[in-house]
Amino acid sequence: MRFRLLALSLLLLGLRASAEPRVWTLLKPSARIRFTVEAPLDAIHGASTGLAGTLTFAEDAWAGGGGRIRIDLGGFTTGLSLRDEDLREQFFQADKFPEATLILTGLERVSTSALTAEADAQADAVGTLSLHGQTHPTRIPITARLSEAGGQRSLQVRGTFDVTLADYGIPRPARLFLKLGAVARVSFEATFQASAPASVSQAVAAGAPARAQGAAPAPGTLGPPLSLNVVVARRPKTAARAPAWDFALTSAEGRGERLFHDPSVGSEVNANTCWSCHNVRDERTGFFDTAGHVKSNSTLWDSGRRPTYWRGFAETLEKAIDICVRKFMLKPGGAPPEQLADLATYLRRISPDAQAAEDYAPIVLGRQTAIDRPSGGNAERGALLTERFCASCHAEGALRPPLTPGLYEADYLVKRVRWIPGHDAKQMPPMGMDRLRDAELRDIVTYLVGDDATRIFRRKPKPVVAPRSEAPHRAPPVAAR
Repeated sequence: MRFRLLALSLLLLGLRASAEPRVWTLLKPSARIRFTVEAPLDAIHGASTGLAGTLTFAEDAWAGGGGRIRIDLGGFTTGLSLRDEDLREQFFQADKFPEATLILTGLERVSTSALTAEADAQADAVGTLSLHGQTHPTRIPITARLSEAGGQRSLQVRGTFDVTLADYGIPRPARLFLKLGAVARVSFEATFQASAPASVSQAVAAGAPARAQGAAPAPGTLGPPLSLNVVVARRPKTAARAPAWDFALTSAEGRGERLFHDPSVGSEVNANTCWSCHNVRDERTGFFDTAGHVKSNSTLWDSGRRPTYWRGFAETLEKAIDICVRKFMLKPGGAPPEQLADLATYLRRISPDAQAAEDYAPIVLGRQTAIDRPSGGNAERGALLTERFCASCHAEGALRPPLTPGLYEADYLVKRVRWIPGHDAKQMPPMGMDRLRDAELRDIVTYLVGDDATRIFRRKPKPVVAPRSEAPHRAPPVAAR
């Protein structure tokens, strides 16, 4: 009888548990924060570890909940150690302000008064954000989903909000951030695990030992990761002049001509178009286009009727185009067949030779090499060459913002241009040595790296640690005379 009463009590307490506040813990010893920052050369992707925090609320009255989340600002990494040093020391100033704290005091504009398992609920989380020594009110539109598995309840939360960097006094070196906006858009996804309600824990402790299965995880157990994506908005781009079309939109070649300039052919993470890399003019008289720029890869003029493509990897023009869409425009599924057909029709239309020769020049991946003395060139020549080889993409209103001398590291630039293993390019295509010689690349790198007077970030000198000395030498004793 006593066992039945205990079981009935636990059942009733379980039914009421959702109305009692729980502590929902983000167990983060190895969690990662991911961020993406728009930058002049390409988007910067980074990650951090060191998250901790809890939420407290009841599923049946979640609008009255609150919480506290801490983010370690000193652990951000971007894949380049010198850039990481710049972000921590010059941007976050993590030595003075080691963490950011988000305190949530409640929810407003809730879509439902109670959370229901496997159903989305929306609300505005309100509270304060403390960052860089400043604290300001914040409002975060969120979507939450409650779920249960193996006796363990969890809550998935996602949302997006803006942070105005000037509000928090974050220093933004003018020469760098003139190309970027002043607002950071933060989007996040987080999973929190619930502890047992206090009444259930007390009842179990009084009447029966707690079961190991289904119990709340012990402190220190790894929890699901928290993802955080940061995109710093740039100034609005200057409206680009629409190209003068050579073919009617109602024709297949006309549709292909427009797709050649359309970024939607590729992936959302890559704004490249076919035009970003390839010209469509006869280059036998030189690589320059009408604006005096050089595209990163060979022209596609007279390329539509070759017997094979990609050095034999593609037997048809449609398959060759699809390789570009997948590999360089980063669209995993490739382009739809109708787009491939229209693009192929356009390229055949601008190919006058019925028996075009093989072309082994574009993107010779086997020739990826570094260069010696990458910053030992001529900066004045490099400034002219940067306009010639880079301004087609890196300019006001273009695909990427203008390049900023003094911002980059020499080895980093060479890796990006040559696509040497370890590069992190998401949009920048490789520029082969058949178009950009080593001597020209060295001059460009020298100009963009800059000198001590043009460096944007000032690194603190590293302390000199004296080498460890051996035991002091002792002269032998003087013999008695």
